[in-house]
Amino acid sequence: MRTAARLAIGMAAALWLAGCAGTLGERHVVTQAEQGAYEAAQKEVTRKPAAGRAALTKFIEQYPESPLANKARVTRGDLLLSSGDQAAALADFEEIVRRAPRSDEADVARVRIARIELARGDARTARDTLGRVRLARLAPADRADAYRTLADSADNGVSQVVWLSKLRAETPQPEAVQAVDARIEVVLSRLSESELEQLGEELGNAPPAASVALTRAELLLDAGEVDAARAALARAEQLPLTAPQAERLAALRERLAGRVAATEPGAGAELPDFAAAEAHGLPDTRAAHGAIGVVLPLSGPYAAFGEESLRGILLAAGIFGGRNGADPAAPPLRVVVRDSQGTPAVAAAAVRELAADDEVSAIVGPLVSAECEAAAATAQELGIPLLALTAREEVVRDRHWIFRLRTRPAEETQLLVERARALGAERFAILYRDDAYGRGLRSLFWDAVEAQGGRVTAVASYPPGAKDFADSIRRLVGYTLLDDGEKALIAKRESIMTRARRLPPSEALALRAEAQAIHKSDGSPLPPIVDFDALFVPETAEGIGLIAPHLAFHEVTGVRLLGPDGWYDPDLVRLGGEHVEGALFVSHFFPESPVAYVHDFSVRYRDAFASEPAVFAAQSYDAANLVLVQLSARRPSRDSVREGVLETASYPGVAGVMTMGSDGNAHKRPFLLQVVGGEIVQVE
Repeated sequence: MRTAARLAIGMAAALWLAGCAGTLGERHVVTQAEQGAYEAAQKEVTRKPAAGRAALTKFIEQYPESPLANKARVTRGDLLLSSGDQAAALADFEEIVRRAPRSDEADVARVRIARIELARGDARTARDTLGRVRLARLAPADRADAYRTLADSADNGVSQVVWLSKLRAETPQPEAVQAVDARIEVVLSRLSESELEQLGEELGNAPPAASVALTRAELLLDAGEVDAARAALARAEQLPLTAPQAERLAALRERLAGRVAATEPGAGAELPDFAAAEAHGLPDTRAAHGAIGVVLPLSGPYAAFGEESLRGILLAAGIFGGRNGADPAAPPLRVVVRDSQGTPAVAAAAVRELAADDEVSAIVGPLVSAECEAAAATAQELGIPLLALTAREEVVRDRHWIFRLRTRPAEETQLLVERARALGAERFAILYRDDAYGRGLRSLFWDAVEAQGGRVTAVASYPPGAKDFADSIRRLVGYTLLDDGEKALIAKRESIMTRARRLPPSEALALRAEAQAIHKSDGSPLPPIVDFDALFVPETAEGIGLIAPHLAFHEVTGVRLLGPDGWYDPDLVRLGGEHVEGALFVSHFFPESPVAYVHDFSVRYRDAFASEPAVFAAQSYDAANLVLVQLSARRPSRDSVREGVLETASYPGVAGVMTMGSDGNAHKRPFLLQVVGGEIVQVE
């Protein structure tokens, strides 16, 4: 009886579903006539798309409620998309979702809708649409398309790499996998150390986990975070590695063992200052002729930096106004430019193409670390000098054809400490952001202080993104480890100071004197104990603009503020006001420099391009001039250019005085800047 009852109920349910087919948009039985008409329409699609579309339309009109109708709508929508009729295609896909929202065809339609919305510039709608797709039910090709769309519409780099990782797993063709890997490398090169750490946790052991660990190790080494870099490399060793990744790991292991950049004392201090370098004479490039290759990202996410760099090269080559007094009748100089697109494979191919031109004596570029690595490997293989503009120091490792021209953080901190010591500072404090950047510069600055005979007497950190620095500053000046009695005395003093701030200055003097007379029971002073002469804050201009007023509010006064290259911004004084007066910091380039040859570069750049020169233009200008010096000296062969660049010493570069190291890494003296009378000026 129970079995019969179940059968009756099942038959009734089936009849009810069939009767509701118009409501659900689904029917479980396909007639032979429907099947035949559908197959005939599909044959027309493969034979002739236009005729196929007409056949599909006829089928949909004849059998609008057939389970095959939505399959036909998917095919017709794809045909409409391929013909460029986006609106009509979207109507088909939306109709599928309306009629049968839980069907497999609706999942496919949502993938197509998301792609259309992304093409229209609505990434958020694309993501939301794909959020309703049952990805596991899609066919492999549709699932790959969904992952690709999720990566393209991602609102942050971590999510983008996660989806690219899933796309990689769905990609069977080796060439397509290489293209996905190249895209992943570009995204990884833009991520911060903390983002890479988060990404590593999300990926687990899935590719590209090894690339994530290696890229994170590079950033940590750049920042001087030796222990964290060691852990990142150990993580990479536990993962399957490709041959290039294994080579990269070995190079990073060497760099970790030596940590040359972080431990070399006085590399920047050994160089002459700008005035002395200028006195040696500017390089003569008037007789240069031949060809210089250029590989830069002129399209893609780094195009603005690539364009800026190209302008510097063109200015050096005399395209705008001659090169250092070149004779207009001098033999022509060719600049052969290739767009790397910010992609390693394209950069490598560009180097190979330029190397095939026998007149090209050397190549300047690229910029981005991943593309620089690929370009450097190819240039080394083909034996052509490549002057890379990357921050990655290991790009020159075991490559005698490769040179790297960027200033190193160790040289920035050494110059800062050298100047502060010359001004009488003996005791130093460090207030740093607690991330790889802040911790790395903290370590380098501390090393430089001790190497030059100074002492670090106070150190405190604050979390990334902080807006209130009160707790960090109070730790810096001794507000920790106080007993209850001392805390009560401090509260009393602060209450008196608060009252004083509300009074006119003349009336507040007595209250301030009363507050300052409050001491511990043993007569020793209460915090703030400012037992340092200078304070190093590795931050941006915006960051120090927030921190400097906090320091003054907490009575950290009478100390000299010191900062890295990140401080340089024409708006620094506006951001920090009177609180940054007297501050010292370094910069890779200073367009307002009074040094004659730097001033000349800035004027020529403004005249040629009607815009302000930035560091990318200055660095590429120097790189091109290094090659032009060799060509002017009748050293056009690639061997002689390499030897000449390697012999560069005390070179008056507009992006810093430079001597080339024997390993191909430039030693540079950056610009030393100071806020004087509310103006940023260069000092020596």
